[in-house]
Amino acid sequence: MNDPAQFAAALDAAESSIDWQALESVYCSGDGKGFFSPEAIDAARNAGLLFAGDLGQHLSPNGRSLYVGAGVAELVPLVFETTMLNRKVTVHGLEGIELNLLKAAMASVAEVTGGLAPRVTTAPMRPAETGQVDHLWFVSVLTDPDAFPAMHNKLYGRQGGPLAVAGGHPKAERIRVENLVRLALGGLAPKAILTTSDEELPVFEAIGSSMGFTFVNPTVSRLTGIVGDPVRHHRIINTQAKS
Repeated sequence: MNDPAQFAAALDAAESSIDWQALESVYCSGDGKGFFSPEAIDAARNAGLLFAGDLGQHLSPNGRSLYVGAGVAELVPLVFETTMLNRKVTVHGLEGIELNLLKAAMASVAEVTGGLAPRVTTAPMRPAETGQVDHLWFVSVLTDPDAFPAMHNKLYGRQGGPLAVAGGHPKAERIRVENLVRLALGGLAPKAILTTSDEELPVFEAIGSSMGFTFVNPTVSRLTGIVGDPVRHHRIINTQAKS
C-alpha cells in the first residue's frame, strides 16, 4: 500500500479509540491516575515511530509478522507494517483490558483502510496453520511482573532486592517460558528478524541455539516508549532449515 496519508489516518484512528484512563490501572498499582498523560502518549507514539522507521529498513513488503504479547506500545509498528509494507500481521496475547482495547483499535484501523488491519487473537499460536513469519516481535513479555514474576526478578536482576515482585514459581515459569519461546521460534522462516529486549535476548539465544538458530546482534538499541526497555532488531538464521 505504502500510503503515508493512510498510515497517518489509521494511526490516528487507532490512538483515538484507546481508553487511556482504563489502561492506567493495568500499568500501575492503585488507580495510576495521570500515568497516560498527553505527554506520555506522545512519547509512546514518538518511540513507536522510531521503531517503525527501523522496521522499514529491516523488513520486506508483503511478508508476515508475529507479535507476541503486544499492547498499546506497539500501535505504531503494527499500523506501519500493515499500511506501509502491506504485511500480514498477527498479534497473540492474553485476554484482558489491554488486548481488548488493542483489538478495538485494530478494528478502527480496518475502517480507515477498507479492511486491512492486524489480526488480534487470544488463540494459541499454531505455526503450522498460520505459516512461517519473517519477523517476530517479542518485547517485554518474559519480564511482565504479572505473567512471569519470578522471571521478571531474574531477568532484571532484582532477586532478593527491594524492587523484587512477590510470587512466582521459578521452575514452573521456566517451563512455560521455554515452551513459549520454542513455539514462537518454531514459526520463523529460515532467515528472519527478531525484535526483543536486551533482558530477554539471553533466553532466546539459549533456546534458539539448541534449535539451530544463529544470532547477529546489532550494537544500537532503542528504548520502548512506556516501559523503557532497550530493544534491538536481531537477524537470526536457522542453520538446520532445509534450503
